[in-house]
Amino acid sequence: MKAVSYADGKVKFSIVPRPIGEGVIVDVASAGICGSDLHLLQSKSHSPHVAGHEISGVTSNGKHVAVEPIIPCSVCEVCKSGNYHLCKNDSKGMGMSINGGMTEQMIVPEGCLIELDSRVPIKDACLVEPLAVAIHGLVQTNTKDTHRVAVIGGGSIGLCAIVAAKYIGCEVDIYAKYDHQIEAAHELGAGELNGKYDRVIDCVGNDQTLSLSSKTAKSGSWIVILGIPMQGINLPGLRVIMNEIKIFPSIMYSSTDGVKDFTIAAKVLSRYPEIGKKIITHRFRLDEAEEAFAVAGDKNSKSIKVVFDPSLT
Repeated sequence: MKAVSYADGKVKFSIVPRPIGEGVIVDVASAGICGSDLHLLQSKSHSPHVAGHEISGVTSNGKHVAVEPIIPCSVCEVCKSGNYHLCKNDSKGMGMSINGGMTEQMIVPEGCLIELDSRVPIKDACLVEPLAVAIHGLVQTNTKDTHRVAVIGGGSIGLCAIVAAKYIGCEVDIYAKYDHQIEAAHELGAGELNGKYDRVIDCVGNDQTLSLSSKTAKSGSWIVILGIPMQGINLPGLRVIMNEIKIFPSIMYSSTDGVKDFTIAAKVLSRYPEIGKKIITHRFRLDEAEEAFAVAGDKNSKSIKVVFDPSLT
């Protein structure tokens, strides 16, 4: 079957055996290219594994599912607390340390499957993963419908953060660099930055955006860092300290009081099943992998979320 990986700075399309072993067989319907995939490609990381951790598909018994790509140990104290995303005890990540979803078929532990509402287009359901990333930061900072939220950055995580905040009931405004991102953000219900905010969701995480985030945050508010900086960052220390602005560096997704961020994200997508039309801008066959990654990495292409659809011919 067809599969995509990357090695030494190059995208690799190959034919691999169909998966065997314990777990549930999932026929992949969509697999998104994440910013972390682009970072790993650009850093010339070598991976023998099939790439892709933003995944939706159909099980052999016909269930439509999103795939939570973390396989934690489930027995350590971190896992038992619900913070299994921080497990360092033989935790595995699909598309990172084991095979992921940029392929036609994969085997997934049953506990990693999130069943989808019938309203959710299966070809768009890879968006559950970036929605869960956004949900995690909002849940962990106890964001309520009374809070004003600013989103800094208009990529797929930024747009998913808009949708997640709207689901909670928040007023949301956006700062984005590119016109096509701003247009998509407005179509999703975000306004322009105006005044100060209770939660500032920084989806870029560089010096410039963190400076803007600190200027935009109310005294005593939270800055949630969803963007993953590849190098060190500099916080505007005096402004942050003098205004007691709290910083929450947010990564992946977990479970709070027994409720998974992924489960909430699936509900978000069922509430707003049309968002794929705004966020997913390009779809490619698996054998078009090199072009797909080039488009995903080129903002002049007006790409936001680039997705592999194994059914395309």
